[in-house]
This record gives sequence, structure tokens and C-alpha cells, in this order.
Amino acid sequence: MKRAILAAVGLLSLSVFVLAAAAANCTPRYVSPSGVDNPTCSKHSPCKHVQHAVDVASAGDTISLAKGTYVEQVSIAKDLTLTGAGSDASTISTPAVLVPDSHGFLNVVEINSGASVRISRLAVAGPGPGTCGSIDRGISVIEEASLAVTQAAVSDIRDNPGSECNNGFDVGAGTQRHGQTADPEVGHLTIDHTTLTGYQRAAIFVAGVGSTGQIDHNTIKGAPCTFPCNGPGGIGVFFGASATIDHNTISGNECNDPTLPCGPDWFNDYQSFGILAPGAASPTVISHNSLYANDVGIYNDTGATIDHNDVASRWFGIVTDFGNTAQVDHNSTTGGIYGIYEFGGTGTFSHNSASGASGADLWWDGTGTPTFSHNSCGTASPSKAVWDCH
Repeated sequence: MKRAILAAVGLLSLSVFVLAAAAANCTPRYVSPSGVDNPTCSKHSPCKHVQHAVDVASAGDTISLAKGTYVEQVSIAKDLTLTGAGSDASTISTPAVLVPDSHGFLNVVEINSGASVRISRLAVAGPGPGTCGSIDRGISVIEEASLAVTQAAVSDIRDNPGSECNNGFDVGAGTQRHGQTADPEVGHLTIDHTTLTGYQRAAIFVAGVGSTGQIDHNTIKGAPCTFPCNGPGGIGVFFGASATIDHNTISGNECNDPTLPCGPDWFNDYQSFGILAPGAASPTVISHNSLYANDVGIYNDTGATIDHNDVASRWFGIVTDFGNTAQVDHNSTTGGIYGIYEFGGTGTFSHNSASGASGADLWWDGTGTPTFSHNSCGTASPSKAVWDCH
């Protein structure tokens, strides 16, 4: 036994040595607006461009961005850490010309080729250099890459001027175009304590079979569009992706486009969403979020868990659509036309509090076999007995 313990101690000591040696091999790189691109990007001889520092760096290195604005595209295909001087101090900004990636996307920062990257304390900003289709994503994660973002900011990822075209996403993991259900652009995103504003279509999306997201403690604020646009959305989970979305504050996603029928008619009008999860894979969890001043707070048509959210929407609080098996419990909805709006699913609705809706706090279309229990509301349709509404 003593020999086994000594062997284990020896292995532990060796592993600590290996980790220390690996850490020692990680070279810090530095970038400054006043720097000059060179082979080392050292602290006393910083480089001028972020992309040059990425190219010089070895896997595992850290790149520090000094205060200032870096007008360039950045593509990262190796494991790196990028750290700025603060989300209000170090900014990677859209150049006058965006070059498409190998998939045809126009992104400001892209993580690809299976890289694992960390980004913190910096900002990525638009707008795009032109009209419709001029910019796709502020930060893109594709090709089985993984990205962790914290204490950052992404803003104004839109056309200039803003348009109703289907582009302009602050952060995207996986593929979003053409409705693919399987695509090599799979991405894995973790994002927290980040502010996302000024997007044209959505603040964050996770899309495509195999793509994943951990999205928590972010502030997402749309600007209700009065120019031609389909209306922005906060967070989207599409085409078989899965995500955990918790403790975010999401507001300002309202469609006011004068050229479109924006309004509360679910089937004929356009609406903007706080959290939109059509086709989201299990286990997608939407929990403990605060959503207000959105046309629709939360939408899901699969089997998401939706719990402990506070929702105050212009039209609809929580919508569960045909075929859903959602678990909807301990949510609070206030105001709007409908608080909780259920179409033909088999989900479970329990311990929700809905109040102040002008139409019905709890509404069901009468199809499917949903289960309702221990909900509190003022008005219900088709009957309080069916809804178990007290």
C-alpha cells in the first residue's frame, strides 16, 4: 500500500511539473494601436494588428489588447486567449471591406478549425460597410470550434443603414442560413456577463445539429425598428442545436416596421422575440431570465424546459407551439394580450402565475393533450377547469 501511495504521489508530482512546463511555454503577446507588426509582439515591442499577433502566436498563448480601436477582421484557427483593457476600452471594429470566409460569411471575428478560444474585456463593433448583406456576424464560431466570451460587448452588427435583410447577428455559433439541419459549421459557445446591442436580426444564435450554447448573465437590448426590418430578436436556438439560457436580461425586441404588418395577429403579423427556440434540441433549458418590452417573450415548439422566468411582453408572454412537449413551470407573466399561449402540444404547465393580459392570461387552442396544474391567473380560455387556474 505504501508503495502504491508513493507511486501516486510521484505521478501527481510529474503531472504538476508537466502542467507548469506547459504554462511556461505559453508566450504572452501584445497589441497596441501605436505598435508595429513584428515577429514577437512582445510587451516592449507590441504589434499593431490583432490578426498579426494571432498569426505569430503559438497555441496556448495569450494576446493582450491595449486600449484603442483595431479596425480589422480577425480569424482564429488555434487555441488562444484574447484579453482587452475593458469592454469600453479595447475594440475590434469593422473595416471598410469585409472579406468572406470559406463559407461565404462576412464576419468581424471568426473562430474556426476546431480551435478553443477565450475572449474577455474587449468589444466587437459594426456597423457593416454597406447596405443589405454587408455583414453577417460580429463574432462567429464554426467548424467544431469552441468560444468562451466573458465581460465583453458586441454592438451595431447591422447594415449601414439598417435593413430588413437576414443578416446582422452579434454572436453566432453554427450555421443559420438556408434552414440546414446538419452542416459542417457546428459551433460551441459559452457567453456570460456580456452586453449585446444594436443588432439587426439577433443578439445571439446557436444553430445546427450538434451546436451548443451556455448563455447566462448577459444584457441584451434591442432597438425597436422603425426602418424596414423584420424586427430584431434576442436569443435564437435553431435547427437542432441545444442551449442553456439563464439569468439574462432581454428587452427592446419589438417590430415597428412601417412597411410590414407588425402586430399581435399570430398568423398574419410579424413579431419580434426575446428568446426564439424553434426546433431546439433537448436538453434546451430557458430559466431565470428577465424579459420585458419584447413582442413575444419566449417561443418553443419542441421539448424545452422553461422555468422561473419573469416575462412582460407587448403581445405574448410564453408561446408553446404545435407538437411541443415543453415543461413550463414557475414562470411569471404580466400584461400583453396573452400571458401563456399553448397550441396543440403535450407539454406540462404548472405553478405559473399569469396576470394582466387583455385577452387571456392562460390560453389553449383546445387541441393536443397538455397538462395544467396549480397555475394562478385572472382569466383563462377555454375554461378555468381545464386550465386549473385559481
